[in-house]
Amino acid sequence: MSKKTRKIAALVAVILVATVLFGVPAIAQNLSKTIEVFYRDIKIYINGDLIIPKDATGKIVEPFIYEGTTYLPIRAISEAFGMTAEWDGETNSAYLGGSIPKEITEVTVSTAEELIAALGSNKRIFLEEGTYNLTAVSPSYINNPSVYFQEIYDGPELQLDGIHNLTIQGIGNSPSEIVVEPRYSFVMNFINCSNISIESIKAGHTEGGYCTGGVFSFENSSGIQINDTQMYGCGTIGLSLLRVSDMKVTDSVIYECTYGIMYVGYSSDILFKDCVFRDNTGFIMVDIGQTNGFTIDFCQFLRNSTDYDFDPMFSISQSENVVIKNSKFADNKIDILVEPDKSVFDDSNTFENNKFD
Repeated sequence: MSKKTRKIAALVAVILVATVLFGVPAIAQNLSKTIEVFYRDIKIYINGDLIIPKDATGKIVEPFIYEGTTYLPIRAISEAFGMTAEWDGETNSAYLGGSIPKEITEVTVSTAEELIAALGSNKRIFLEEGTYNLTAVSPSYINNPSVYFQEIYDGPELQLDGIHNLTIQGIGNSPSEIVVEPRYSFVMNFINCSNISIESIKAGHTEGGYCTGGVFSFENSSGIQINDTQMYGCGTIGLSLLRVSDMKVTDSVIYECTYGIMYVGYSSDILFKDCVFRDNTGFIMVDIGQTNGFTIDFCQFLRNSTDYDFDPMFSISQSENVVIKNSKFADNKIDILVEPDKSVFDDSNTFENNKFD
């Protein structure tokens, strides 16, 4: 192996990472010095496979040694592990496994029209106290191709497709209420979204009775947070989660839904903490399938019931790492607690006056 020593002008700290390891230019004042680095034809193997590090233009970037530390190209190593790598020259920051954060625009709204007009990526929307009827809004208020109404059986359903970094937060002493009129519609349907936060919101349909649509639906989405939010019926279910990852629901309530509490399918890393599920009716309350990582912690299940004796409160199929702990079950009129595996419950749960007791 050949040994060679070179003197190069580089920028200290993270600037060095940008210029040498990322292969992109960086500009700084009064931060440069001359350093001596060693190139020794260093080879990189990951899981036995030789990796040829390259920069964003495809040019080979050779690792080097400086003061006893071996420096490797971040982009090549990250991509070898299936992660993205980006360099932000304005803040001198390297982002691995995620894109450079965008500037968040904050807006306060007081009507449904203003709410619809404000929806989009990189937004924090504050809702003043009041009721926001999305069905009453004309599509002309929509100025974002990722936000649209889709006609279903009995009216429009709001679709948010490809939205990222969006917060919808109620402000005031009581939750801001978002409602829809169609019985077959979810209040909001999120598709291909990431980093979505819903906080201090009350959401459901305009009146009780028969419904086929639920409250919130998430599909092919990640990084979801719901906090201090009320999801109510006649929505069929509070939450529908399909191919969802990294979701946390805290200090929230799902109540009076007519088909159950939630459906979770092909998902991972889902957490419910300090939530209440009460007075829901219908079929399976919590239906979990093909999911890895689902936790219910310090929650309460109160006065829920099913229409048929063979419908359990929990149905868990082909799923792993499902844990239900520190939770209270009281006055539920359901014959079966869980099928098929009761091992998801530990001794930290409490049971009182349930039919399945």
